[in-house]
Amino acid sequence: MDRHKLFGFTDVDQTADAGYYVRFLDAVCAEPSSQEYKRHSLALLGPVEGRRFLDVGCGPGDDARTLAAQVGAGGAVVAVDGSRAMIDEAQRRAAGCGLPVEFRVADAHRLDLADDSFDGSRCDRTFMHLEEPKRALAEMARVTRPGGAVVVYEVDFETVVVDADRSLGRRVVNCWCDGFRDGWIGRKVPRLFHEAGLREVAVFPHTLRLTYFLASQLVGPATTDRAVAAGVLRPDEARAWLEQLEAAEKAGRFFGTLCGFLVVGRKG
Repeated sequence: MDRHKLFGFTDVDQTADAGYYVRFLDAVCAEPSSQEYKRHSLALLGPVEGRRFLDVGCGPGDDARTLAAQVGAGGAVVAVDGSRAMIDEAQRRAAGCGLPVEFRVADAHRLDLADDSFDGSRCDRTFMHLEEPKRALAEMARVTRPGGAVVVYEVDFETVVVDADRSLGRRVVNCWCDGFRDGWIGRKVPRLFHEAGLREVAVFPHTLRLTYFLASQLVGPATTDRAVAAGVLRPDEARAWLEQLEAAEKAGRFFGTLCGFLVVGRKG
């Protein structure tokens, strides 16, 4: 296998099973650790009644609906995603909710939105899939009014932690991280904020708990197949790694985490 299924997030609409990506996002968002950083992310925007916000890479739109409920009828949320399938799902979930939220298909690198038209903008675990995160951040800053907050949460894939064999784990994690478009994007976001001229930049680390299911999507069979093909693991080592993860899960002691960074800055 020369492609990991999760790499399909770069163009969900071209995959054979767009529903897989929706289900994966739902599984991530169901974790209490994910809910914690999401609450923090929204709070950093200052979502009071009547404000207008942009959500970039909105996926199925759950965060956008939460934000829309916070700004009330006098406010507005515009939520964009590059995937038609994600926007269709977001619109389906929002149907009849009566919230001030609008979903659009859009390219994060080229937003068809006016300068200074939002009180704040946010992006959650999307930069990892973008060809030019720096350009997307510049677009978010452009459409945010002076003084408004720009908020980005991004993970760093070399921070995957799994309680299993150290030697195998290092090789598997590095294979996963290096196969991504930019597995180190999480640690780069603060620098991108400074380069974009945003001020009052602050960074809040948030560690995500990985269930066995989520860890298996990252460092499970698809990644060990790639590691074997690349000569990083022998076939017997790949089997041993997967067996360790499964045994830990069956014993009720599986433990895994992934560190991400919530970054906020203000437009000057």
